[in-house]
Amino acid sequence: MTVPLKITRVIDNHIWKMTFVLDTQKLSESDKALMLKFGEPTINVGGTYLATTPDEYILPAKFIRVVSDLPYVQAFDSKSTAFSTATQVKAQAFQNAFIFNYTAAFTALRAQNDSFSGEFIFNI
Repeated sequence: MTVPLKITRVIDNHIWKMTFVLDTQKLSESDKALMLKFGEPTINVGGTYLATTPDEYILPAKFIRVVSDLPYVQAFDSKSTAFSTATQVKAQAFQNAFIFNYTAAFTALRAQNDSFSGEFIFNI
């Protein structure tokens, strides 16, 4: 099973933007069923990126749902102090972390097991 996550990247007026889009029509029925049982996973798109490097930066914590909150746009203003240097490196680090966390969320969802549902008969 795969999840078709599309990422579009553009630079416009010194703003580096990434848009993350999910084609919900290609989302598997088994993933949909798991979300109906266990809820839609979330990922944190905030945090510390490129920790312990000269390019380290921090984005505030923000949790998004992996289906309902897409498309999601992250912008980096290269005119701001935080992103005036190594903008591409910083944007790429965000993209890599997004993909890693997105993949982990679906992996965790698919690993859940419904050990509750069923019919049980007790002879008393």
